Amino acid sequence: MSAYRTTLLASVLVVGLGSVVGTRPAAAIDLSFLNHMNPEYTKCIRNVHSQLLPQYRNDRKINDAAVEACNHAHPMFGKG
Repeated sequence: MSAYRTTLLASVLVVGLGSVVGTRPAAAIDLSFLNHMNPEYTKCIRNVHSQLLPQYRNDRKINDAAVEACNHAHPMFGKG
């Protein structure tokens, strides 16, 4: 039982120290790929969202359907 407690204590200390020592500020995410999106696609998304009634703007199903329809009509990255 003593070996079990020692092993448990050692593993808790390693995890605890690792989480304290390993913390650092998050690095900024590179979003430069968004500059290469198809302009027709972004225009389609903007148009669809501007025509939605306010009560539907935050509806996930409607948003997903709009993105899928615009992606089908105008591929997101590149001219298809």
